[in-house]
Amino acid sequence: MNKNLDNELNRSSNCSPLSSMYCNLKLRITGDLKGRDLENLYNCNLCNQCHLAGVNLSAREIGVKKGIIARHVAGIRENISEYGNSYGIQPENANNVLANNKSSNAETILFKGCTPSYKTREILKAADNLLKAEKIEYITLDNETCCGNILFNLGEVSAGEEAVRRNMDKFQQRGVKRIITLCPGCYNAFNKYYQSYDGFNPEIILLVDLISEITIESAEFTIQDPCHAREKGSVVRNFLPNSSNKTNSPCCGAGAGVMAHNPEIATSKAFKALEDNEITVTYCPFCYLNLSRVKPEKVKDFYMLINENRTSNPEITLY
Repeated sequence: MNKNLDNELNRSSNCSPLSSMYCNLKLRITGDLKGRDLENLYNCNLCNQCHLAGVNLSAREIGVKKGIIARHVAGIRENISEYGNSYGIQPENANNVLANNKSSNAETILFKGCTPSYKTREILKAADNLLKAEKIEYITLDNETCCGNILFNLGEVSAGEEAVRRNMDKFQQRGVKRIITLCPGCYNAFNKYYQSYDGFNPEIILLVDLISEITIESAEFTIQDPCHAREKGSVVRNFLPNSSNKTNSPCCGAGAGVMAHNPEIATSKAFKALEDNEITVTYCPFCYLNLSRVKPEKVKDFYMLINENRTSNPEITLY
């Protein structure tokens, strides 16, 4: 194995790249997968440090088409279908921290995402504060539903496409031309599955790109990059120039359904990511959710960090 690749895999725990190849081949040859093999297939975060995420995802898609549905896959699919979010929480229990935005600029929406809406509302509040400081007018959708990214990652292509259609109907009815999101998973979904759908070509923006001219000089931060939108890591590092480049783990351990499927792996990788770090900063709400449940005192969300510094230093300029 390539030495650099070997080092990357050793930075994480519980990774078994060969299992992805084995499951893919077994499904193609025998048409079946069960027991430990099915469990191992979904132990992968699809972080692609092994360059085999596509092989794993292909196996998931083949399995789902053949009716081989892991329990957590069925659960997440049903939650999104019934409740509109992957957590299965009644929408009326979301306790939306954002004021009902009556802006006339209906062409720009803030797509909140499942995790900020239902699990990390403190991040959603920080994002709202930053957008207000930017004087960016936007609306939110009262009936927002999951972007579908998690469904595609689970191999549930049909259910993912249905999630896209549900949102597309709302976007087109509203005349949406600009989508702002703070979730890298949503950002990935909008760019990959929504662009050019039925002629729909909105501007897709990750919130980090709307912030500039802030520098936090502290050397105590280590950056945890998410599996999606890693290309935005250089932008984040511009704000935290003295931070350590990356943590001991290539991913937080929760993504691609692993938190629901195997919480032990998600926890193990979270501990690995936090090793030797004073403070870990992430710009992904889902990474924040997983890491902060392990050691909350050692984790900061990027948007909350920027908002805190902006509030304490009114001379900071936001673009």
